Amino acid sequence: MDLQSFACDEDIVLALKEKVNEIATLNECRLYREEQLQFSEELICFRNCIEWVIRANRVITDLKYALNKCIKFAESMKWPLEGTDNKKLYSYYLEDAVYRDIVLWDVYKQLLNEFFACGYAESDSISVFRFLKEQKSKISSARADRLLLYLNGVEHKNVRESLRNSFAHAVDATSSYVFHEQLNGKIVPNAENMFPNHPFDNISSVLTDVLQLLVFLNEIVTEMYEYSVANIMLLEVKMVMPCGKVLDDSDLWTHDRLREIYEQAIAPCDSRCENVHDYNGTSVCKPVSVRYHRIHDENGEISGEYASTLTYEEMEVKFRA
Repeated sequence: MDLQSFACDEDIVLALKEKVNEIATLNECRLYREEQLQFSEELICFRNCIEWVIRANRVITDLKYALNKCIKFAESMKWPLEGTDNKKLYSYYLEDAVYRDIVLWDVYKQLLNEFFACGYAESDSISVFRFLKEQKSKISSARADRLLLYLNGVEHKNVRESLRNSFAHAVDATSSYVFHEQLNGKIVPNAENMFPNHPFDNISSVLTDVLQLLVFLNEIVTEMYEYSVANIMLLEVKMVMPCGKVLDDSDLWTHDRLREIYEQAIAPCDSRCENVHDYNGTSVCKPVSVRYHRIHDENGEISGEYASTLTYEEMEVKFRA
């Protein structure tokens, strides 16, 4: 955000608050109990991914709180170098926001590690930079290169290096200090610490990094959700018969499995109409369509209908063992 384009501090504060309001928690891709009881390696991995998203949301909530507090106290400051309680509290919440931003990057790394089965343990001490360089083949070179380009850019370095390191190495990183160093045999002041950034600039830097990280996080969460829809979420199925009857299927299906087999669906039928066929001594009928919806969510977004395109005779030919 270019703060120089604003006419006054009031406009800057309003813009910063609007940016904070853009910070939103992630879709946690929660599963119903029946879905969680599908014991498989893939499901265990996915449940671990959900746990990382839940952790991310806790950090996001606290980060948003810290940034709102930071703006509140920065807005009350008369000038950047004052030594008031407002200044102390602004500095406290800024440091808290910087810390949580870096933590959120680490949570993002762990989510990538779990979702793409990269194999690192949670306790492994590995930076996000090293992780991306080593796991390009699993998370895709395009994704890794895009992330590394951003992480090595000015916006992120300003938070990870300038702000984070200044808090680590100074009593108050938002105040002016005259440290000295030896240069060509002479003791001279280190100007780097003499002119701190304006509070609004620091807040803007953290906000910019957080919002970009949320873009990256939402991309992987979208992939998680799409994977869950196809492979994990369980569907209740109804078969619409040629006579108009709607029959419940007693089995639960995943979306991908249902898409594979819906053309093979048949149901016992006690009528004597022209659509009835004999299957191993049992009267059966082929539905004209198969309706589905996610369990416990009949009117939700995971619902639809597959229309049959094959006659019974065509189905027998195509799927005969």
